[in-house]
Amino acid sequence: MTKLLQGLEQGRLLGMTKTFAMTIASALLLFAACSAESKPATQPTEQPAAAAPAAMTPITEETLAKLALADAKDGKVDKLVHRCAGCALGMDGEEKWPLQVQDYNMHFCNQACLDRYAKDPAKAIAALKIKN
Repeated sequence: MTKLLQGLEQGRLLGMTKTFAMTIASALLLFAACSAESKPATQPTEQPAAAAPAAMTPITEETLAKLALADAKDGKVDKLVHRCAGCALGMDGEEKWPLQVQDYNMHFCNQACLDRYAKDPAKAIAALKIKN
């Protein structure tokens, strides 16, 4: 590697100009440095203690009753809330953004809606306004 860099520095490698050779050398060094940083450490490092997860609101009978109403919004009672709860059940959710809440599987329209409900499902469901 040292001879390669010396050759690049002097611009003699493959008849390159000195500026072009230095550009190539810089790119190689940057690539080597980035590759070394992305490799996992050979010895495990001590991780800082993770913060305790926020307490979630418990799932109540009222929560389950609201889920049952949301489930029926698509015309089927199948424990699948296909309409996006994050959008007040105004649009269809997708299978790629699911959330399991007890026996119910909820589909959301995007990651942001899923994230809002995943933080505290019972609290988010309790705040859900279901229109007839």
